[in-house]
Amino acid sequence: MKPVTQIPTPNLILLSFAGLCLLIALIIAWVLGITLFFPDGTFASYLTERADIIRAHIDFLMMAQFLFIFFLLFQQYAIEPPLWLVAACCFGAFFNPLSFLIRGLKAKPIVAIPVEPHFPIQAILSFSMTTVGFLGAVFLVIRALLKLRSTGK
Repeated sequence: MKPVTQIPTPNLILLSFAGLCLLIALIIAWVLGITLFFPDGTFASYLTERADIIRAHIDFLMMAQFLFIFFLLFQQYAIEPPLWLVAACCFGAFFNPLSFLIRGLKAKPIVAIPVEPHFPIQAILSFSMTTVGFLGAVFLVIRALLKLRSTGK
């Protein structure tokens, strides 16, 4: 295995966001664990919707995993993705789970509103960015593999 001499900036950004998503997921796991054992504690009173906090935890873990995988694939196949693609991946990977976290921490109104006002706009934007970023990353990897295959290496 050859040593990595220099990691391109877009790949470092991807790796950094993967680490950030993992860190947030681990913090949420600790909070969920503490509040499970101390359900009447002050800490637990901030979790208005535990199911959404669990969704945020799982989503942050999945997004961290995807970003780590894309980082490794880009490094393996010497791909330097465009910054717009990395920005789309990172934006979506951060804001998709964040919407669940906000829903889980925000006090619910007395009059039932089916959807919070911020949620549809945030969801459409973050889901779109995630889709564009992740599909673009897959496209770059497939293109690199096909190029490698055609050269016979």
